[in-house]
Amino acid sequence: MTILVNVTYAQPIQIVTEQYPPYNYEQDGEIKGIGTEVVQAVFKEAGMAANIKVYPWARAYKNALKRENVLIYSISRTQQREKFFKWVGVIVPIDFYIYSLIERTDIHIDQLEGAQQYSIGTVRSDALEQLFTGKGFSKVHKSISNKIVMEMLFAERLDLWPISELAANHLLLQNNHALSSVRKVYHLEGFSSDGLYMAFGLQTSDSVVSTFKDALESIKRKGIYQDIIDKYVE
Repeated sequence: MTILVNVTYAQPIQIVTEQYPPYNYEQDGEIKGIGTEVVQAVFKEAGMAANIKVYPWARAYKNALKRENVLIYSISRTQQREKFFKWVGVIVPIDFYIYSLIERTDIHIDQLEGAQQYSIGTVRSDALEQLFTGKGFSKVHKSISNKIVMEMLFAERLDLWPISELAANHLLLQNNHALSSVRKVYHLEGFSSDGLYMAFGLQTSDSVVSTFKDALESIKRKGIYQDIIDKYVE
């Protein structure tokens, strides 16, 4: 398979993401994370510079949805989003859970609908917010970041915190909370089960999308992708 090198487009490729460690985040002026490293490797394989901007998720999502040649990562591929994006491919594995504080032994959830009675914190316009609002949950509190949602949970202003396991662990430890201070009350099995993606909005041409599909497949075939994953996932 041939990778197109030094391809130039009428409009440069812009890359947007959110503050969602350890997948993607900005620290000391540098964009880091497992998803970021994969995206950077894909752009290098395609012979292009990767210029990444970190925004609140709602802004990043809108930019990719509405504008040509805007790549977004790490994004969950859900039924609600399927027809709105051109999906490049999976860049990181992910597993989602709903958490509560460890002392909330009164919370028991056997099926997702059982969570409707509790207040739930989500990030505005993210896949989890779309999941709960799409199912008619009435106690969904939308914020601009998972860090704020976590702080609301510890302040007992929320009952439940849905988030990926790696992201929860990272946020807890970075903010001086023990991993044992929360507990998993429900596994969102099947939700974005194949991983997080790179994607473009529908305004981007198929030829641009194909370039990045080829580059992603190439770094997976060469073992570059797995080397990055192995640094973060035991």
